[in-house]
Amino acid sequence: MRKARIGVIGTGWWATQEHIPSLKRYEKADLVALADPNPAKLAKAADYYDVDGQYEDYRDMLASGKVEGVVIAVPHAYHYEIARDALDAGVHVLVEKPMVLKSTEAWDLVRRADNSKLQLMVGYTFHFTRHALEARRVVQSGALGEIRFISGLFASMAQHFFSGKPEMMDRVFGFPLTRPEETSYSDPTISGGGQGQTQITHAMGMVFWVTGLRSVATSAFMESFDLAVDVVDAVSYRMENGAVGTMGATGTVMPDQPQNQEFIYYGSEGFLRQDIINGRLDYHLNDGTSVEVTGMADEEIYPTHLPSWRLADLVLGEGENLAPGRVGAYTVEFLEAAYSSAESGQSARIDTSVP
Repeated sequence: MRKARIGVIGTGWWATQEHIPSLKRYEKADLVALADPNPAKLAKAADYYDVDGQYEDYRDMLASGKVEGVVIAVPHAYHYEIARDALDAGVHVLVEKPMVLKSTEAWDLVRRADNSKLQLMVGYTFHFTRHALEARRVVQSGALGEIRFISGLFASMAQHFFSGKPEMMDRVFGFPLTRPEETSYSDPTISGGGQGQTQITHAMGMVFWVTGLRSVATSAFMESFDLAVDVVDAVSYRMENGAVGTMGATGTVMPDQPQNQEFIYYGSEGFLRQDIINGRLDYHLNDGTSVEVTGMADEEIYPTHLPSWRLADLVLGEGENLAPGRVGAYTVEFLEAAYSSAESGQSARIDTSVP
């Protein structure tokens, strides 16, 4: 059986805890190379996971001809340049979320991938669950009628990252090889923002993917309190079909407290509730039909191994891209408009003539 030759760019927390071990155990993938400009981190990861190919410059990896696909798991500000170079080298790409920080960069990557007939995937892990697939099927089948209102809440335990104290999350994530740098999520010049870029990107990526709709305008309030990045956000938005929505997000949940991450899609013929953090899904139609989809087991709720596995499948010409670059671009332009609105105090429109 042919295996997809995959490289991982970045040997920080998420790569070493999730992507690299996932690829090592997938029978359709051959993890052939790692890249990181920090030689100590690179060597530590390569030794720990027994990976021969090591590159301090990712461009040397791309030029080597050894990789058919790459996972990009580096700080947000560097996503665009690396993804662009990978696509230009004829390599399929899985880029961690947020896809990039500017809408012009997002659509540029989409165009490059389309023009080169390459796969561009964003690391939206929740998309790979059977509940997400069912939510998309129900909504896009028209069973709910025309979508009119979407309610979203994403309450998560991210504040310690935003405050530059990732060590406070040791007991949650373990960090078997390395933890995030103090500045990775707390410095806006690197992260692009806080709760919006790190968590609303998950939430709205799901909303756009499930509905197939695109936002045309946003109005947002964001608060950082004593931090350098936003930790509490409230965004209202309008979709291209006239539907309106709300997305509330906070990173202030503590590790021992329950998180709340759910979306409700209200249509002219019924509504659907998607609770991604607890693995619940139900929908109710105006004709009296009510369906509760079988709950997911704990290991199904956040399948961190599946994005890198599905990249390998796509390299081999198998399966569907469940987190495509176009959905990532919808999310980037939404966040760009939300941050602009929060800063200006005015609503912000999205140029839907692009691309």
